[in-house]
Amino acid sequence: MKKELLAPAGDIESLYAAVHGGCDAVYLALKDFGARSFAKNFTREEMIDAVKFCHLYGVKVYTTLNTLVKDDEVNKFLDDVDFLYNIGVDAVLVQDFGMMMLIREMYPDFPVHASTQFNNSKIETVKLLKDIGVERVVLSRELSLDEINAINIDIEKEVFIHGALCISYSGNCLMSSMMGNRSGNRGECTGSCRLPYKLYKDNKLLKDGYLLSTKELNTSTRFNDLLNSNIKSYKIEGRMKSPEYVYFITRFYRNLIDGKKNNIEDIDTLKILFNREFTEGNLFNDSIMNTKSPNHLGLKIGEVIDISSKYIKIKLNRELNQEDGIRFYNSRRGMIVNFLYDENLMLTNKSDNICYVKNTIDLKEKDSVYLTSSKVLKEKLLNYQKRRVLIDVEVNAKVGEKLSLKSGGIEVFGDVVEKSLKKPVTEDEIRDKVSRLNDTVYQINNLDINMDNDIFIPISKINELRRNLVEELNNRRIEVKRNGKKNIKFDKLNLEKINNKSIIV
Repeated sequence: MKKELLAPAGDIESLYAAVHGGCDAVYLALKDFGARSFAKNFTREEMIDAVKFCHLYGVKVYTTLNTLVKDDEVNKFLDDVDFLYNIGVDAVLVQDFGMMMLIREMYPDFPVHASTQFNNSKIETVKLLKDIGVERVVLSRELSLDEINAINIDIEKEVFIHGALCISYSGNCLMSSMMGNRSGNRGECTGSCRLPYKLYKDNKLLKDGYLLSTKELNTSTRFNDLLNSNIKSYKIEGRMKSPEYVYFITRFYRNLIDGKKNNIEDIDTLKILFNREFTEGNLFNDSIMNTKSPNHLGLKIGEVIDISSKYIKIKLNRELNQEDGIRFYNSRRGMIVNFLYDENLMLTNKSDNICYVKNTIDLKEKDSVYLTSSKVLKEKLLNYQKRRVLIDVEVNAKVGEKLSLKSGGIEVFGDVVEKSLKKPVTEDEIRDKVSRLNDTVYQINNLDINMDNDIFIPISKINELRRNLVEELNNRRIEVKRNGKKNIKFDKLNLEKINNKSIIV
């Protein structure tokens, strides 16, 4: 079974980062029904561009329509489904059972994935979804790997491997709606579990702190176990995360799937980008709670060794740069280092030993210093090398025959090749012109040139033919093949009949 790396895309820049980071698929949302109302998300025009972009790289696009749908939203929901179907989205993730059934009936060739919000935690649920034609289940984060492997239903299984965890059962959290009048199942979670609480028994305080706040899932240390499981798709949480985070974490797990090892520097980068302390999660029966802090902790880089009302003196064990973000662990206070001073209190851009920062946060006690954002790291990660699609190209340049370029079953033809009267074109010239693909997604893997000696081909014609080949390759990759919508008619429920018990529901 080919394993899939599935990356999040909260906006178009994160989508680019995910694709160039090496994902096999992305998940993203339109402005409505996407279970992440506070992400930037995608307009319809952006979604069209996103699908074309991803398909050029052979990356699948899954769109989340995984909120519960109210009666007066059904037509809008189905209109979004129709739009996504027609532009070639590869699958939709759905929570609402009624909408799931409608999609399966109206669009039989449109794959449906059952969102984790459906609470796919039992074999009976998975069997039901299989029976109604759902192609994939996103399994609940409450499950262990043993429990997942025991679900021996012939259906694709998708599992979260990294990112934020929810303290509640998947799809069953009502805390946000009860406390903040914003439903998590409608994509408007207030993050109530990240707040401080006190636990009492018989009016006696037992404990206090962030009693419901979970650590960050990180399965990298046990990833071989996941690769040897019956899991098809490895999903990274993070539609609210930055493009540099998405790029790095996608590349991080791409390396693991491809059998490469990440180094200590990669682990440090992971901590700088985001961590609430890491856990292997319920997948490996690990403790998931961090009751000390609900926030991004960062990477420890030093200790406060002196404090005044004006300055904080820090002894560093790694580099700190101007405009970096730091957090003081015990005080839980943070700041952006707008002004950084060396040990002589002279302004500097960076330091790796003794330094000073202004005490704008009124720090009172010595503390450990953690790096929570790095300007240098961000610039480095966003300066990523773009992904390329490797292609094999065959050139045929024979006197009396049309010049042709062939790749992947596509062949384009130019003018008839003539005998050279003066200066013949060389093989190196043909190779150079055909290989000029830097403004495309392609890169030559193998280039075979079958040519006669002493032939004449205008260089402009080789360039034109190369562009024609690229256009045909692009068209094939972004082509949408669908069987079409089935028109069905459904009547509104007759509540009077139901109330009169004339029918059984």
